[in-house]
Amino acid sequence: MLVLSGCAGPAREAASTTASTAARRPAPTTTSTAAPTGAVAPVAWSGCGSDLQCGSVAVPLDYSQPQGRMIEIAVERRPAADPSQRIGSLVINPGGPGTSGIDDLPNELSVLTPGLLDRFDIVSFDPRGVERSAPVECSPTAQSSPPATVPATPTTTAVPAPLPDPVPLGVAAQSAAVTEDTAYAASCQEYSDGILPFVGTVDAARDLDRIRAALGDAKLTFIGHSYGTLLGAVYAGMYPGHVRAMVLDGAIDPALGTDQMALDQAKGFESVLNDFFSWCASSSSCPWRPGPDPTQSLVALIDGSRTKPLPGGGGRMAGPGEFYNALLDDLYARSSWPSLGDALGQAAAGSGSDLIGLSDSYASGGSTNGGDANNAINCLDHPVSPKLSTYPTLAARAAAVAPVFGPVLAWGLLQCAVWPIAPTRTPAPITAAGAPLILVVGTTGDPATPYPWAVALAQELQHGELVTWQGENHVAYFYSPCVRAIDQAYLVAGTLPPLGTRCSD
Repeated sequence: MLVLSGCAGPAREAASTTASTAARRPAPTTTSTAAPTGAVAPVAWSGCGSDLQCGSVAVPLDYSQPQGRMIEIAVERRPAADPSQRIGSLVINPGGPGTSGIDDLPNELSVLTPGLLDRFDIVSFDPRGVERSAPVECSPTAQSSPPATVPATPTTTAVPAPLPDPVPLGVAAQSAAVTEDTAYAASCQEYSDGILPFVGTVDAARDLDRIRAALGDAKLTFIGHSYGTLLGAVYAGMYPGHVRAMVLDGAIDPALGTDQMALDQAKGFESVLNDFFSWCASSSSCPWRPGPDPTQSLVALIDGSRTKPLPGGGGRMAGPGEFYNALLDDLYARSSWPSLGDALGQAAAGSGSDLIGLSDSYASGGSTNGGDANNAINCLDHPVSPKLSTYPTLAARAAAVAPVFGPVLAWGLLQCAVWPIAPTRTPAPITAAGAPLILVVGTTGDPATPYPWAVALAQELQHGELVTWQGENHVAYFYSPCVRAIDQAYLVAGTLPPLGTRCSD
């Protein structure tokens, strides 16, 4: 699938701010706490940990039938540290899709600036389909029963098999991939309790507006990271008059077709992989020594695991799926490169132990059902060709520009080609006409959301301003004090930096 997940970790090191935050075009600086409009009830908060409060917001499962079935969207907040200076709520989506905002909230709180923590209730939530909010399920759970045609069997603890090969080579393997993806999709439809058609970002944006109302805010103050930028842009397009201030960091271009997104991401990860190769060759702390052509050496390791998976302890084995997951897991941030070097060094020596650990981390998707929710949401958000014959051609085209990541990201789209639910979002530019200025942040070396996407989104928005961070990580806010200072000035007081601002910390 598209590699849109990418909840980044907190910044590892501080550096001086390198961009001016001169005032320009101020945005509103207060958020009304008037009674919510319509039938949205205020959140009934209860304590759920140190300084945290939990609640839920009832939303229609199907917005075309507002009096029909309702589901609960789980929300959590950390109240403003200085109530006397409180502006309102700052709602955050950490990315995904499929990431739990509630599980991620401590991560956000660890890096948010004091000015934001003092003056806003910090709110996060599990979007529909994710963990606590009517989750997508693709296999039986303790709350569900197996199909009547399948006899119940005693629960056993089985050693997980190696992941399916994400790059099917040859007609037989490709046919098997179609069969596996079709069976998986049918299982998701069976066990997800009727929610599968309604988990796309268009419906999540409608939920976000009900959350805003349930919080008592007349207008929304929002930070979206990675996939959260698509949610924010869709919201701004649907409810431009309900936006107070919005930061979209690690931006997705909503106008891009899905094939082009996969190609762009493949090139982005390939570029960062090449930089990792250079670092590894020059670093005594990197134990992997692949020789003069690291790309060829890496591909040879992956190919070798197809016929002879690497033992990883406890009966686990690492094949191509574990290799690709480990690579994706550790290329989001430079701080993860040492662990990737260790894993590849082990793999070259015949052990898949570290690969399996990194793969398991990546596959979790940021929530208890992250992988399944990611698939279900992406298939509604990003239309793909239903013609199965197109995918070998697309994979070959992608391999020409990104030999490691091109084929895996191209073949990942096959799953949506056999998905049982039609897409609910059509790729198109979002102008958000009538919304206030929206701050878009792009990172020059971001592998998952390439910098040109941020440039394009800022241009498409009627009132969009681009801030650039010169770095090589995913989501600038976690790594750049300069970006954090700009965000705080904008979200608190509407203060904006000069056009064309670049941070280089």
